[in-house]
Amino acid sequence: MDKRIWILAIASFVVGTVELVIAGIIDMIAQDLNVSVGTAGQLITVYSLVFAFGSPILITLTSKVERRKLLTAAMFVFFVGNMISIVSPTFAVLLVSRIILAASCSIVVVLSVVMASSIVAPELRGRAIGIIFMGISASLVIGVPLGTFIGEMWGWRSTFALVGALTLIVAWAVKRYLPQVAPRPGVQLREQLRTLKDSKILSAHSISILQMTGQFTIYAYITPFLYEMMGLSTNMISLVLFVYGLAGIAGGWIGGWSSDKLGNSKTILITLLLHALALFLLPYSTGSIFLLLIVTVVWCACNMAPSPAIQSYLVQTAPESSDIQLSFNTSSLHIGVAAGSILGGLIVNHYSVTTNAWVGGLIVILAIISAIFSLNKQKASTVPS
Repeated sequence: MDKRIWILAIASFVVGTVELVIAGIIDMIAQDLNVSVGTAGQLITVYSLVFAFGSPILITLTSKVERRKLLTAAMFVFFVGNMISIVSPTFAVLLVSRIILAASCSIVVVLSVVMASSIVAPELRGRAIGIIFMGISASLVIGVPLGTFIGEMWGWRSTFALVGALTLIVAWAVKRYLPQVAPRPGVQLREQLRTLKDSKILSAHSISILQMTGQFTIYAYITPFLYEMMGLSTNMISLVLFVYGLAGIAGGWIGGWSSDKLGNSKTILITLLLHALALFLLPYSTGSIFLLLIVTVVWCACNMAPSPAIQSYLVQTAPESSDIQLSFNTSSLHIGVAAGSILGGLIVNHYSVTTNAWVGGLIVILAIISAIFSLNKQKASTVPS
């Protein structure tokens, strides 16, 4: 694999850390800025919404900019967002910094996938995209715990200082080592949305929405699940989440490798089926920590594995609008995260948290149905670009 792909993966790791780390330092932020934890939690909501709905618009507005130049500029804006976070005197200013961070992050992630698929040969595209998702998963395993630890040692603002420093280093590497990638012809947002009239493409994005909705219906509430079902200590829960994150890194690579070797269709269907199975088995694996860890490995690996295949499938299905589809798909993932968190909260307020796992599994089954429809649907006529 081209070493330059790893630079893009590291870029995804850095920006992914800021997206996820807020959950680990949210109590510190609430206390320091004199707001409730619930109010501080809106930092996560705003980030997801800006990422989900801002990405297509920003990709359109920057469609004429050379891709390496745009990636470097986005990382500089991301650096500025971190600096604003560091000096934020009020919650409102910190909220503005989150908007800046989410907007620039969305460009970095989409461009990392686009450039990765452009640098390598077509037969390596799935693995290249998988490596980018490994970078995002690594932010969960390494970045979030490290950022949380630094926040506890030197204050939550120091977490953003670390990410800001890493951002400058990676931006230099992008400028120094990555090739220029010419932008594709610009497509107006109205024309972008018209591509979703093709039911083959729309149902492909629905796979991601439904899968992430099912995933976060239970994952957002995994801590109370482990407390209620197993009475695990905080340290043991941290161990489970660490194993979960490691499995996610492996899953990103497995999904990319399988996409190249077995094809997108088989990879999507097999990994989604295993994902649903793991969710259904989760409540029954709580009798033993070893059994729980086995199910957790399958659960997270098969949560991450479909994404490289889905994105490769979109590039293959709609090459004339691949940038647009990759942007829409990252938005789809974030819409699913938000929907799953909301749905899971409604369920856990009225039923046992084990219900979350079963409902999540059922929703992933819907993702499989959407995948079968998309994979067997003939593509509509090309939308003009």
